[in-house]
Amino acid sequence: MMKAMAPLVYLVKNLALAGIEKKLSSHLWNEAHRVTHPSELDMLFRRCAVSLSVDALPELFMIESGRPNAFTFGSEEHAFVVVDSTILRLLTACELTALLGHELGHVKSGHMPYHTLAEILGRGISVSGSFLGLDLVSIPVRLALLAWHRESEVTADRASLLVVDDISVMKSLMTKLALWSSRSSVSSDQFDIDRDRADILESVSELFRTHPLHANRFRHAKQFYESYEFLRARRKIETRLDLLRALIPVCRFCGAGKPIEDPFCPACGRSQI
Repeated sequence: MMKAMAPLVYLVKNLALAGIEKKLSSHLWNEAHRVTHPSELDMLFRRCAVSLSVDALPELFMIESGRPNAFTFGSEEHAFVVVDSTILRLLTACELTALLGHELGHVKSGHMPYHTLAEILGRGISVSGSFLGLDLVSIPVRLALLAWHRESEVTADRASLLVVDDISVMKSLMTKLALWSSRSSVSSDQFDIDRDRADILESVSELFRTHPLHANRFRHAKQFYESYEFLRARRKIETRLDLLRALIPVCRFCGAGKPIEDPFCPACGRSQI
């Protein structure tokens, strides 16, 4: 529906979004640390991007806000991924991979301008509705925008799963994020919540949230992980990665040089596929 609003999308991308992108990118270049090749974090980021077939590698920055956070902004042509240094100390390498896969999932799906559009529309409808005394009219539209935003987070979680191929990593990542955000005794058992309780939480607590509750996010991720669609997507990724490894000029086993077109190493004779 938002893609169908061509004039509005154009205005958001070229006016509102361009201004926000310019301001944020300027702040990052002046205040943040740009992650460059061949650092460990950059290599991990690149591996995630290759797995998801991201068209253009976003710029990766590290900030120090004291809160374990990561976010994506920009446009489909020029995206930025920002990671707080706190989260690097909080997560394992596998959990960090899942986090980067999530952010790159937003990039792969082209969510960034529509996140901005949803927020602008939500604020605009709320302000104009209040001014005209039409608060009740704006509520259904705001709820629809927030519902789409939550669904986009589920999509990004699927990208995360496709990268790590391990539901236990998603569970531990979401547990740590829930622990930090609530600062309470959240345990991994929270994600084993029964269906009836999950439905109640989703219908009440999530209505005015941009992100699903952690328990519901994990439930959606687990359903995808157990689906045929996940298995089919993972097979495609593995096949493509095998082909990429075969087309490099170095043997992935012994390190000797080899012709790109040769699937077997001349030195050790092992297949690269």
